This record gives sequence, C-alpha cells and structure tokens, in this order.
Amino acid sequence: MAVLPRLSIALPVRDAAPWLDECLDSVLAQSESRFEVLAVDDGSTDASRAILERRARGDSRIRVLETAARQRGIVAALNLALGQARAPYLARMDADDRMHPQRLALQAGALDADPTLFGVSSRAAAFPDRDLTDGMRSYIEWQNSLLTPEEIARDRFIESPVLHPTVTLRTDLVRQRLGGWRDVAWPEDWDFFARAFESGLAIARLADVLLNWRVHPLQATRTQDRYSAEALLEARARFLAGHLASLQMEDRSLWMLGAGPVGKALIKALARHGIVAHGLADVDPRKIGGVVRGGGHRWHVVGHHGLRTMSPRPYAVSAVSGSPARARVRCELAAWGWSEMEDFVVAA
Repeated sequence: MAVLPRLSIALPVRDAAPWLDECLDSVLAQSESRFEVLAVDDGSTDASRAILERRARGDSRIRVLETAARQRGIVAALNLALGQARAPYLARMDADDRMHPQRLALQAGALDADPTLFGVSSRAAAFPDRDLTDGMRSYIEWQNSLLTPEEIARDRFIESPVLHPTVTLRTDLVRQRLGGWRDVAWPEDWDFFARAFESGLAIARLADVLLNWRVHPLQATRTQDRYSAEALLEARARFLAGHLASLQMEDRSLWMLGAGPVGKALIKALARHGIVAHGLADVDPRKIGGVVRGGGHRWHVVGHHGLRTMSPRPYAVSAVSGSPARARVRCELAAWGWSEMEDFVVAA
C-alpha cells in the first residue's frame, strides 16, 4: 500500500529555466521528506519543461503536470495542482524562489499543533538587493511585521497580508471552503486570502525567515495588468465594501480618513460598489472645506477632530498610507477610545 505524502507542493512553472534548478534543489533539501512536488508547466517556451522532466527522472516525488493550451495562467496551474494533491497540507512555492531547509517541517508542525489554523505563513527575505525597490522593501517589512492571525486579518485591506509562496494550507479547506483560486481582474493571491478571511479562516505567520523571495524585472507583479495600481484599488474596494456592508451600522455615518489621492480614489471606488461614505476627514487645513466629486456624488472634507465629537460615533476607513502614518492613526484613534474593526478599519 502506497504511503501518502504529508505535504503537496503546488509549483506553477512558466519560463523559469534560469532559476528552476535552484528552486528544486531547495525543495529536495527539505528536512521533511514526505512531500510531493506538483510541478505544473504552464506553457513554458524555454527549457523549463526539459528541466522538470530531468529532475522528475531523478526523484519520483516530482510529478510534472501541464495546463491545457486553452486554459493557462497561474490560477489554472494552481487549481490543477490542487486537483492532483494527495496530501492533507498544500504548500505554495514559486519557481524562482528558494525554501529554507526547515520550511515544510516547521509549517506542517505548526498546523499539526493548532487545528484552528487554516494556514501557516512565514517571514521572507527578498533578493537580490540590486533589484529591490523602496516599495518592495516596505512591502516585505510590513508582511514580516504581521505574525498573529488577528494582525494578518486586520490588515487585509491594505494589500495581501500573506506573501503567496510563503504559505502552507489545509488542502481540504482550500477545496471545500474556497473552491480553489479564482481568475479575477486583480491579484489572485489577494483575492484568495481575502475570501479566506471573509470565511472566518485563520492564518498565522512563523517568525522564522523560511523563504527567499526573488525579485526581477520579469515578475508577474511587474508585468501583468492584474497587479496594476488600478487593479489593486478595485480589489481593495471590492472586499472592503463587503466588510462594511456586513457591519451593523444602523445610524452610524461612514467617513474616509485622509483626503489625499488614496482617500479620494477609495471613496469613489467604494461608491461604485454601493457603499457611499458621508465625507472625508483630514488634518491638512488646505484640504478642509474642500469638495470631492465622482460618480454623481459630492463629499465634503472636514477636520478629522470633528469625527471625535459626532454622535452616534461614526465609522472610519483610514486611507492614510505608509507604516508610520498607519501607526499614528491607530494611536490617535485608540486615544479617542475607538476600537479597530469595531469603529475603524485601516485600508492603506
């Protein structure tokens, strides 16, 4: 009787020949050896398929799959791997990254120890340094700062709070609760995790750096429209609108904190999703008293301290971006006696 693997590794591959051997070396060096690699060739035009077949001949744990010509892309590749997975845990990996040797053992152990968790992520280190932008550095620092399920779920409207190739998930919940990944107009990973949080699923992050995340000019995040600023705004508005609609707002008014470009864009995007805020609040005296227009709506800008004295207490969406600014907003609103998620949410 065949022994089933403990983990299935979903590894989409498209034109990854320069890095694929290095990636597979890191996978095969895992201290936890009970795994299968579901390597999905997603229409590669370089030597990736030949590399996969050569490596599969050398290690039976590597299974080479292929997306259909009419159904390609990372979503199709991930769902193909999901359909073939035989293990209770599904680990995500990208073909240009490297795993720490203890990654699978530590993440599977964490899931074993806490049955309430849907998934376990880890901290990541980006490389090579020459290709890192300031934005990428800030993104990794933000990701790595979120460890508990509460912190990760709380920040889900800023961007995807889980770096996709760092996570290991419960296979049955991916199938039964989420139905796999969706092909949408925004990042498939943000969509996947946002739906998980909407479903009440919990993800924790280990403090260990268990993934080296390679950045390079050919990354999908730099080349595909679904990762554009416009697509990110649409994803944020879609899931934030769903969250706001689920709240028992009753007579509470809704306000956008921050009348800068992010706040203006977000208040208009929320209105397109049926959530119309009452106005914007800002600290800049040059913005106070102004009017923002869009989609047939007019929103006035007031001083942010005016929200503190409103009765009943309003609900605020913070669109003040950047880690230092977010910290200041949270500190000030906490000093007002406001509770995050109950009285305000941070979305930038």
